Amino acid sequence: MRILHAPRNIADQAGIVVREMRAMGHDAEVWEYDSSPFGFQSDRTISTLTRDPVVYWTTFLEAIDRFDVFHFHFARTLFPAAIGGMPELWDLPIYRMLGKRVYFTWHGSDCRIREIHERVNPWSYYRFSDIAADDDRTRKTIEVVRTYADRMFATSADLLHFVPEAEVSPRVIDLDAWPTRSPETREVPRVLHVPSRRGTKGTEMILAGLERLRSDGALFELQILEGVSHAEAVTAIQNADIVVDNLLTGDYEVVSIEAMASSRVAVANMQSATTEAHPDAPVVSVDPDTFYSRMASLIADPAERRRLGAQGRPYVSRIHGAPIIAAQLLRAYAEPQEPVRQRSLPDWLSVEGNRAIERRDRRVAALEQDIARGRRREDALRMRLGLEPLDVIEPQKAADRMKDALPEPLRVALRRLRSRVAGRGTQTRR
Repeated sequence: MRILHAPRNIADQAGIVVREMRAMGHDAEVWEYDSSPFGFQSDRTISTLTRDPVVYWTTFLEAIDRFDVFHFHFARTLFPAAIGGMPELWDLPIYRMLGKRVYFTWHGSDCRIREIHERVNPWSYYRFSDIAADDDRTRKTIEVVRTYADRMFATSADLLHFVPEAEVSPRVIDLDAWPTRSPETREVPRVLHVPSRRGTKGTEMILAGLERLRSDGALFELQILEGVSHAEAVTAIQNADIVVDNLLTGDYEVVSIEAMASSRVAVANMQSATTEAHPDAPVVSVDPDTFYSRMASLIADPAERRRLGAQGRPYVSRIHGAPIIAAQLLRAYAEPQEPVRQRSLPDWLSVEGNRAIERRDRRVAALEQDIARGRRREDALRMRLGLEPLDVIEPQKAADRMKDALPEPLRVALRRLRSRVAGRGTQTRR
């Protein structure tokens, strides 16, 4: 089976899976557009800085020739942007037409829909940061992907709120790269926070909570790492006691998994979907309301830190180990292929947000046309009755003329009805 993972290697997730698949005897590669800022390695790094469409065409044609399975990450394909006038994701129907297998893994912000996230997570980072959201674009992207993908995977049960038909394929770790360590027993613990993006992690709230703890006399060391290589982050995690992942997201992410693999205590915001899927996860669940109290307990209790730390690596090995995740994906690749769902082919030329404006404009135009057609029919009827068309007289004058055209008995009945209605309104106000 010839397998390609592309075109992003988020947190080395594609890279770890590909290396494990090769160890299992499969021909697998990971290709990435532009190098990883964190130093993750890919089998091929393709520069797109020139924005030359030939780069994408050359990559696409070689991949078509070499691979049977295309596994895409972070809602991108080999044509990840509108290049040369072609829309994003336009290559998906080509793979299916040629009999290729197509899979997608959703990693988080690529599928989170703000409207839904704010509804299911009271601590949604959309409420507490300036993270931008384009729900129309995200929904459109999901619609296109679900049409052409053989199967979709989500790295967390929390993401099923947005892609409910996806299968959970948990985030993966190469435990060989994380040697076994003993839980730390320092009386004064070292607290580490490694935000990849402050807004999604709730970093400002985390720092404020830790500063309050320190002001109240809690003893701990604090290390904040941002924009560093993966190798530097690994060293910092291994030398920490408590690793604070996030305060707002709704699940524990890669840094929590790496902390547990190192027998360190992971702290993260875990909403119900995650806790129900992983009730035995040794992660300290926090939110902005509980962060202070739970961190205070952890800092003051070395025995509890040792207990949680000892549970971390066995849990990660069972849920997130590379052999388990790679085997899950290989089973999916081998299943019989279903045809593309013809009834749901997306009507798209672009996944950009202005699609929503186009839809609204079309709806407004259609309603305006319906009104115009109704007016023409009404004018034709009025002309047959010998009345002036409504669109050439003022609205109030038209109303008066319509009343004048009524027979006298009807006008008297209407006046009596208005008087009764007015009388009831006066009684109600009293």
